[in-house]
Amino acid sequence: MYSVQKINLYFGSLHLLDDVGFTISPGEKVALLGRNGAGKTTLFKILNGELSPDGGEIVIPKNSRIGYLSQHFDLDESKGILESCMECFGDYLAIEHQIQERNILLTTVTDEDKVNKILNEIAELEIQKSTSEVSNPEAEASKILKGFGFRTEQLSEPINTLSGGWKMRVQMSKLLLSKPDLLLLDEPDNHLDIEALIWFEKYLKAYTGALLFITHDEQFMSNVADRVIELSNRRVHVYNMNYRRYLGEKDLRKEKELQAYKNQQKVIKDKERTITRFMAKESKTKMAQSMKKQLDKMQRIEIETEDQTHLNIQFKTVGAPGKVVVTTKELYKSYGDLSVLEKIDLEILRGQKVAFVGQNGQGKSTLVKIIAGVTPSSKGSAELGYNVDLKYFAQNQSDVLDVKKTVLETIEDEADPEYKTACRKTLGAFAFSGDDVYKKVSVLSGGERSRLAMACLVSQKSNFLILDEPTNHLDLASKRMLKQAIIDYPGTLIIVSHDREILKGSVDITYEFRDRKVIQHLGDLEYVLEKRKSDDLRSFELSNKSQKSDKKKTKPKLSYEENKKINRRISKLEKEITKLESEISGINEKLIDPAFYNSPDAAPALKDLKAKETRMEEATEEWEEWVSKLEG
Repeated sequence: MYSVQKINLYFGSLHLLDDVGFTISPGEKVALLGRNGAGKTTLFKILNGELSPDGGEIVIPKNSRIGYLSQHFDLDESKGILESCMECFGDYLAIEHQIQERNILLTTVTDEDKVNKILNEIAELEIQKSTSEVSNPEAEASKILKGFGFRTEQLSEPINTLSGGWKMRVQMSKLLLSKPDLLLLDEPDNHLDIEALIWFEKYLKAYTGALLFITHDEQFMSNVADRVIELSNRRVHVYNMNYRRYLGEKDLRKEKELQAYKNQQKVIKDKERTITRFMAKESKTKMAQSMKKQLDKMQRIEIETEDQTHLNIQFKTVGAPGKVVVTTKELYKSYGDLSVLEKIDLEILRGQKVAFVGQNGQGKSTLVKIIAGVTPSSKGSAELGYNVDLKYFAQNQSDVLDVKKTVLETIEDEADPEYKTACRKTLGAFAFSGDDVYKKVSVLSGGERSRLAMACLVSQKSNFLILDEPTNHLDLASKRMLKQAIIDYPGTLIIVSHDREILKGSVDITYEFRDRKVIQHLGDLEYVLEKRKSDDLRSFELSNKSQKSDKKKTKPKLSYEENKKINRRISKLEKEITKLESEISGINEKLIDPAFYNSPDAAPALKDLKAKETRMEEATEEWEEWVSKLEG
């Protein structure tokens, strides 16, 4: 049992942790939740012994080992990937080395007593080896490295050839191979793509040690956590339940806290009025002073400051592009001898919302950079359609902000002219309120910079958005707000993300990047996984090949007349869908103006919009059915 008892921590006058206490039992999987800045990572450092609290204690069972995923690399980068991981088996490998030494010695010794002595030593070492938890270190290390996405041929490569994200995977592999009794993971999902994340979830569920983890990935929490500990207002609230049940219980707790807070505030105000009245009378001054002392000693109920990120935001739209928004033809991209993309042909149409998924390093970000005009292709073309107004949110968007500017200056400089007056309201939606808007960018945390970068994007007009890993450093509330904004955006959108919650229900088409190619799936990520009857994206390729093979064998041939009839219907539906898209876009353009709602045309327009959206859904479903029939 790991016990955290009445932990207090101050940073100057800031009381960050107040009598924080909870327990973790062996084998438990616990999610630690809380807003950015609540003190989650600080609590991890106290548990790991990096930071000493100002009060309280951590009680850890004797001989227990704690493993902490540091955000700083602790690797000899000249070593190979597998070689570095094998360092975790020092004791086992030392025994093997001693056995080898004695076996070599046996070939040179002839004295019977010495031979027997060496054989006894080998037997004892073999017993030690057999009682070890390890049976095949190299196979165990390879299994975890492959789970994190490394290929067999990569394992001998030196670590210094890897990017930061892949180095972190090596570090995570070493942490898992060391098999600590308590595993502390601080946002491990930041470094993993969907494939690795799905594998990692399964591994952690089967992990025999205890786990305490911080994440902003709701799917990850739902799949892994048995319990939830929420850090709020310097204290913790413990929920002995999974994440989905916690969400409902949290709402009930907040309602009760709010009611108790309101009741106490009423009592306080009544007492303050009485004290003020008594202070004015000399005969009752002492009584008033006594009442004031009692009031000052009252334990005040605190409620969490209401998060402004519950407000709705909208990506601003401008104009209507042509039917085809972007086309790539015979597109290739390589960096020296390294080929990243080969013969990419894709077409994205007006209004489509597209997800790019796949392992890190497969070319997702490279392709969006080419489409956005940031990076040239090596061969082939990527062309934007008629009247396309593109805005691009890069992975490192928050890193390119001018650190000398204030938050308000930053958004005012980025916002389109007509939205400059609404900058403070937009910042409020991203949890920058009051004097926060005058903070310099240089003092902002990673999460705050990400929110500011997103606020700048919201203040600009577009009809085509590209979002490359937009959820990095965003907390749960901000991500929910972003997802709704994506769903509501009437323009065309490409999102590169490994966040399954963001992708679920927010995109129409998923492009999987693999082996320098892209594979199109008509649906969001959840639909694709369900369609493949698989929990692992790695089976996509095999499944696709199998289905193509089956189609060759079993696909019935359509007659010329049937083909003609189906294609005619598909063409008719596509024209209708295009027309509906244009009409819906036109109505939405009117609805952007608040003054329009006061006109007599508002009610009919809203009714017309609903009817057209309903018909749009019906026509799209029918189109998918006819396309499926055509494909067999």
